[in-house]
Amino acid sequence: MMRRKKRNDRLKPYLLGTLFGYAAMVLTVLPAALILSLMKNAGKAAGAAAVVAMMAGGFICGKTAGFIRQRDGLKTGFLCGVLFSVPLILLTLIFSEADGTLILKAALCMSFAAVGGVSGVNSGENKQ
Repeated sequence: MMRRKKRNDRLKPYLLGTLFGYAAMVLTVLPAALILSLMKNAGKAAGAAAVVAMMAGGFICGKTAGFIRQRDGLKTGFLCGVLFSVPLILLTLIFSEADGTLILKAALCMSFAAVGGVSGVNSGENKQ
């Protein structure tokens, strides 16, 4: 007897990838916040720390989704990166002034997620 796939199985890589991506982003922000608290002029460096955290989260997001899905790494990672970055973009638009770098930050996040997706698919092939 064949087992039917649940509908949630299609979304599972993307949801877990996003969850792991946010966890990685928070774990990247925490040491950055500690370092920034020790600096005198932390205002300019805070933006760079946020971008680094967003890129790290995007990469882990895509890598997790690619590892779980095991195919179409570029597309899987990119879609997971979109899912990962949309709430961040909305929060930026709601709580701060959006500058010209918002599109660049989102593109970096999606690019790193796509690379992570390819990496996740390729790392899964080695465990046969």
